[in-house]
Amino acid sequence: MVLPVLAPLAGATAVAFLLFKFATVDGDFTLVSRGAPRREKVDGKVVWITGASRGIGEVLAMQFASLGAKLILSARNKEELERVKHNIINKHPNSRVEVLPMDLSSGEESLKEHVHEAESLFSNAGVDYMIHNAAFERPKRRALEETEQGLKATFDVNVFGTITLTRLLAPSMMDRGMGHFVVVCLYNSAPINWKLVNIVSSGCYCT
Repeated sequence: MVLPVLAPLAGATAVAFLLFKFATVDGDFTLVSRGAPRREKVDGKVVWITGASRGIGEVLAMQFASLGAKLILSARNKEELERVKHNIINKHPNSRVEVLPMDLSSGEESLKEHVHEAESLFSNAGVDYMIHNAAFERPKRRALEETEQGLKATFDVNVFGTITLTRLLAPSMMDRGMGHFVVVCLYNSAPINWKLVNIVSSGCYCT
């Protein structure tokens, strides 16, 4: 029979492929060993999530609420943030959730006001975890068809806004001797297809 002979080969090939994919991304086996987050690490901590109105941000907010975190939800759409807050409180009635509408491309002075407001919530407790999840995406198009305005809008949110928010929030974390920044990225690394390069949808920029 051919199948019994091919089965071990197919299994070995699959394992080799998975190991190759794992080795070529930005990660290591220590991430696997950590397992699920523990409640005692998050319970009572203030977690600020950008891009919290849908998708990954919404799921993260629900997960942190289940672990007892105090939440600050940010995005441009206030109505969607209120919807997420409503769903969280319905599922976790004891949750403490604040909505802080914000546009990461609004500039440093505006972001400075938002940081001050975020740090003042929950009795001036500050921010323990900053989850950078917001991202600006435009319709896919070829690289040479992209406009300066489209590129600028993408970088203002995905790069400069995130960096500025981190720079403004870091001093208070350093003063308290604690704090964490987490950046959610859509793509860590991938080969470039020059036939259809969609620069603005990339989640990571290197300099």
